[in-house]
Formats: sequence, C-alpha cells, structure tokens
Amino acid sequence: RSTLEQGGDTDEKRITYAFRRVLSRQPNARETQTLLSLLDREKKHYADGYANPSEAATGKNQTPTTLPSNTTPTQWAAYTVVSRVLLNLDEAITKE
Repeated sequence: RSTLEQGGDTDEKRITYAFRRVLSRQPNARETQTLLSLLDREKKHYADGYANPSEAATGKNQTPTTLPSNTTPTQWAAYTVVSRVLLNLDEAITKE
C-alpha cells in the first residue's frame, strides 16, 4: 500500500521505493528493468482476466473498499506480486 501511496508517480519510482524499503539499497538498472517487466506482465495478466486481482491483492473475492487513491484493483494486484518477489529474495531473508 505504501508503495502506491508514497512511492512516487511512475512505476519506476515506485519500484525503486519498494526495493529500497525491503533491501535498504538502490536497485541497479538490471534489477529495475526486471521488476518493471514483471509488473507489466502482471498488470496484463490481471487485466486480461486470467486471475481475480482483488483476490490476489486481498485474499477475498470482492473489490476492496480501501484502495489507495487513483489505484485500480489490477494495479494493486500487480504491485502485490512485485512486493512478494522482493520479500522472498535471499537478500531480504535473514538466515541463521
């Protein structure tokens, strides 16, 4: 949610914001491009109806009533996927 509300007004700024929040460093150009490509694929995936974006973003099969302003369920779902990828990177997981 904070990525969409506070991350900036472009996908690239939002990806950078999310990346920095999770990994505490700037993404390099390749990492940014990879995540932007994933985001674009996911937006298309949800927009084409292959999956329910509301269910992907919230776990419920209904349109959320508290979407960030100027955000569609499709965007929210796509950013949810990107966030999950970032949080599951080895660099983000503390191992003992």
